[in-house]
Amino acid sequence: MVATRPMTIKEFEAEAREGSWELIDGEPVALNPSGGDSGWVAGEIFAHLREHVRTSSLGGVFTTDVGFILFDDRAVVRSPDVAFVRRERLPELTDGFVPMAPDLAVEVLSPSDRIPDAMSKVAMYLQAGVRLVWLVDPLQRSVNVFSPDASPKTLIESDVLDGSSVLPGFSIPLVEIFI
Repeated sequence: MVATRPMTIKEFEAEAREGSWELIDGEPVALNPSGGDSGWVAGEIFAHLREHVRTSSLGGVFTTDVGFILFDDRAVVRSPDVAFVRRERLPELTDGFVPMAPDLAVEVLSPSDRIPDAMSKVAMYLQAGVRLVWLVDPLQRSVNVFSPDASPKTLIESDVLDGSSVLPGFSIPLVEIFI
């Protein structure tokens, strides 16, 4: 086995790679493409969030193509399936990664995702200062809601998902995001 040194964020950003990748503590990690159901659900969440954020002038909504630098002192770049940054925190955007953690990170499980990996990602988002994380399970038709100041809660298809203080006024019946 050959030992390699961890990659910096600048090196990761400069290196052209096929497909989707994240950088976890200096190690590039390939991401599997989403399944049709997962991609649909992520698209529905993005569309509803974007409409609310645009009409309320709350900030910016991002797709999974955007990398966020989660920490100042660790080489970590994550790409949530959907992300939101409040207007007052939104930096001037460039072609590079967004140099901060989002206020909301949404992860939509695909059939190939492992729950321990998804929970590790949720924990990392919260550690980085993300104020609200939605872990969406299209198969179970549920959403697990995480925030640093409350116990996790599970919503089912008959429930309404809201944006709490992170996205004031946002709410959507979950039945509207699942196919």
